[in-house]
Amino acid sequence: MLKTRGQKALINTLTLGIYQVVYFVCGLILPRYILTYFGSTYNGVVSSITRFLGFISILNMGIAGPTRVALYKALAESNQDRISGIVNATQRYMRKVGCVLLLYIGAMVFVYPCLANTEIPNTEIALLVLILGAQSFATYFFGITYQILLTADQRQYVHNLITTVATVLNVVIAVLLMKSGCNIFAVKLGSMVVFVLSPITLAIYVKRKYQINAKVPQDKTALKGRWDAMWHSLANIVHNGVHSVALTIFVDVKLLSVYSVYYLVINGLYQILTIFTSSLEAAFGNMLAKKEIKLAYKNLETYEYFVYTFVSLVFSCTLVLIVPFVKVYTAGITDVNYSMPVFACIAVVAQMIMCIRQPYLSMVQAAGHYKQTRNGAFTEAILNVLITFALTPVLGLVGAALGMLFANTFRTVQYMVYLRKNIVFRPIRKPLLMLVWTAANTIVVVLICQYVLRFFSMASWTGWIVAGVVCFAISFVVNLISSLIFCKRKLLTFICTFKNILVKRKKG
Repeated sequence: MLKTRGQKALINTLTLGIYQVVYFVCGLILPRYILTYFGSTYNGVVSSITRFLGFISILNMGIAGPTRVALYKALAESNQDRISGIVNATQRYMRKVGCVLLLYIGAMVFVYPCLANTEIPNTEIALLVLILGAQSFATYFFGITYQILLTADQRQYVHNLITTVATVLNVVIAVLLMKSGCNIFAVKLGSMVVFVLSPITLAIYVKRKYQINAKVPQDKTALKGRWDAMWHSLANIVHNGVHSVALTIFVDVKLLSVYSVYYLVINGLYQILTIFTSSLEAAFGNMLAKKEIKLAYKNLETYEYFVYTFVSLVFSCTLVLIVPFVKVYTAGITDVNYSMPVFACIAVVAQMIMCIRQPYLSMVQAAGHYKQTRNGAFTEAILNVLITFALTPVLGLVGAALGMLFANTFRTVQYMVYLRKNIVFRPIRKPLLMLVWTAANTIVVVLICQYVLRFFSMASWTGWIVAGVVCFAISFVVNLISSLIFCKRKLLTFICTFKNILVKRKKG
């Protein structure tokens, strides 16, 4: 039985790790089959529709963050009535959201075909919108409230396992349908059925585990904070979705396929990082709820060191390996050029800065400081929109990547400053020095790898994997030596923290 925060964080990390590996592998397999059987045009359209449907997350009105914050205290006090009241209020609200979502999907059926720059008939695009939209509807109507509860209680492992199974089933069914000669609509319909069953299964588990009493009056405490969190949701949706809109309007839909292939890798790396960090917000929330500020400060330093090391270690390799990877991955696909090194470099750096933000974002969200940081969220989104729409018509994918880069840089610095002034009071030079340290490590690794890999051929999967192992080994050695010279205390603290979690887990 899991008792401590460390034990829960460990099992959440392990199951999320399994899920993210499965998700990443399946995310590579399925698009490759779609490219092979249906071409870049359909792959681009499916990717674009999925991103447009992602905009609907604004309909949750930012309820996830405030609900988690409210549940942290209720769960810490084992107040069953308050837990039920919060869940009842949130569930009722999310069902209203689900109904509004149906209207959004209906509007997309008519609007999206007019925006897409493609030769696919409008009726086919509309049908894809309906199929993909049904999957999103099931998530909002059945699953989000219970997922929030499990996250707040540090039991994400349940959701992780259910989603892992669904992801594998989705790929198996989709590949079998494609090999059987089915069209894209049948393939996506099969995926829809799998992902509709996933949130239903989650709802059944939560109702049995927590014995939520539907008769308890709704506790709308969490709903009071939704408006401030809503602005964060809106800003994040605009920030993350502006590229899909700009690219859909200004470039051929086939370039959306190029964009999606590169982001399979780039987003996959971010998801790998969340394997280790997703459970920590709940842990920090528990610390702040119990006024354990010094403990939060200490753990933030360790968390920060880990994230910066991860970014330096992994993304330095990515800068060198991503274009060769895409060339091998899309071998035989000739309807559009997938080799775009400038776009790849800018997009990878933008994602590095996004990952560096993670420790500060976790602390701000754990403290529930949505109102205080909403202006920064909107400034980030506005910067991204202005730069992206100004540069995309001229530079294409590079313009979209530059918009993300400048916006991410602004917001990451803003989080550093806010955290230092309002939650964990410490000199701003600490994160800035870590930023310089990470940049220096990355530059050194890239320069060494570019020289060494000249002697390797990366024209096949075997050659690319060998080059990747060499590149990672170089990055590991550089980061280890750098840590021993400049961050020895942080390295030892991180090792001790991880060792203690393992020991407690073994004794538990």
